[in-house]
Amino acid sequence: MQPSNQHVLSKPLNLAMLQLLLVLFVLVASPSRAETITFVADLWPPFNDTPDSESEGYMVDVARAVFEPLGYTVEYSLMPWNRSIIESRKGRFNAIIGASKNDAGDFIFPEEELGRNKLSFYVHKNAKWQYEGINSLEDVYLGVINGYDYRDWFINYQQNHPSKIYVQHGNTPLRENIHLLLNGRIDAIVDNAAAIRYTAKSMGRLNDIKTAGMDTVGGVSYIYHAFSPNLPSSAQHAETLSKGIRKLRKSGELQRILDQYGIQDWQNK
Repeated sequence: MQPSNQHVLSKPLNLAMLQLLLVLFVLVASPSRAETITFVADLWPPFNDTPDSESEGYMVDVARAVFEPLGYTVEYSLMPWNRSIIESRKGRFNAIIGASKNDAGDFIFPEEELGRNKLSFYVHKNAKWQYEGINSLEDVYLGVINGYDYRDWFINYQQNHPSKIYVQHGNTPLRENIHLLLNGRIDAIVDNAAAIRYTAKSMGRLNDIKTAGMDTVGGVSYIYHAFSPNLPSSAQHAETLSKGIRKLRKSGELQRILDQYGIQDWQNK
């Protein structure tokens, strides 16, 4: 007996229908796979460096290692720090890089930080000044960066001693402050020690500066990718990032990323 035409034609039709259903399922179940996540900040290596370079900074590398395997597109660009906060707060960008909770307390922060920050003072290699508490600051003209979290005690000092402070703006403020220090236009700079040393090394001037002490009052500040408070996706992105960081740490991939920048995992210090 010959098989009916209906039975013969049903196999390719069912296969085509199954393939269509699978495509629709992927599109409905995984809307994030077509999503772009935008990160902005001023230049602050080794945390974030030149976009689209071989070394974009370890915080950018971590973001890519977490989000890109999930199908997201990660975009990173430079912008002055205060503007980065303002525009991300509006929802124009997804996240700012290297923020503390004092920088932007209304943002959405992951559970997992991406570094720990303690203020360090650096001077020209021939300088004799040493940081010995708040009163010693009155002996120098200090270079700072607009909008940075410098702890309450130092922010109060800046407000009370504006003539002793030079405030740097722009996309590469730390690099510019190092130039001013080397040219004798300011006496000292204050920032994260790793950032100062990494930036000076990239300029070929590491041997021309030296440490002059560390903040003994404000303690340690935690550094994060902070997500916009006005985007509905921010809480999910923060949770995804935290889970991803823990996974990278467990696999050893986090330390392999940090090794490229000479950084030790802060949880192991």
